[in-house]
Amino acid sequence: MSENKTRPMGRPMKFYDLSYGVYPRRVSIYLLEKGLTGIERISVRADTTDINGWSNEWREVRARNPAGTVPILETEDGTLIRQSTAILEYLEDRFPEPSLLGKTAEERAFTRDLVSLINEANVHFGTYCHKGNPLFAGKEVQSAEAAEIAWQAYVAQLSLIDKLSRDAEFLTGDRPTIADCMLMSLLQFAEGLYGKTIPPHCERLSSWYRRFSLRPSAAAPEYPPAVVAIAQGKTVS
Repeated sequence: MSENKTRPMGRPMKFYDLSYGVYPRRVSIYLLEKGLTGIERISVRADTTDINGWSNEWREVRARNPAGTVPILETEDGTLIRQSTAILEYLEDRFPEPSLLGKTAEERAFTRDLVSLINEANVHFGTYCHKGNPLFAGKEVQSAEAAEIAWQAYVAQLSLIDKLSRDAEFLTGDRPTIADCMLMSLLQFAEGLYGKTIPPHCERLSSWYRRFSLRPSAAAPEYPPAVVAIAQGKTVS
């Protein structure tokens, strides 16, 4: 993992983070892979399914993002970036070395290809959870049929990523990119919180996942036991 010698100057940027959230985790993994420090991390807490039990930091989140979601990156001049992919690309523009997009136009295009596919996989998995998981029962309309359709779309998307990724140490070749950060966050979230592992036929992804899981950036976050129990259909003690 290369060290980035460039650091934010002056008033620090602020990164609003939920340690185990699938989208904030993309940024957390990226910052470690990039070696980028000097960004103030503001951690919000969500160790309960009751929103009234969440920490006061959520007030700051809601004041900065009408959707009330994280991640949020607040730059030195107060500019707010509220989508994880936009945050990653912004940081790449600001701090281009070491590149986590690719050295050439062709490499960067391939990384962005995978990023698009991973974002679609995230949407499918999210729909599967929202429409069929006990965590969301009573909070929104659920549908077993919609959940199954979303699950099959998620598996199909992982299969496509498996076929298109390089037969190399990382998804795009011999160096990590934002695609690795994003996919690691998704697969780790699916397994750690919901107990959903990579489909057995995605052998290349499974091998990549085992390798990348050993990197310091991918150390698994702590998933709240009460939330995990509900998400995985277990009895909460």
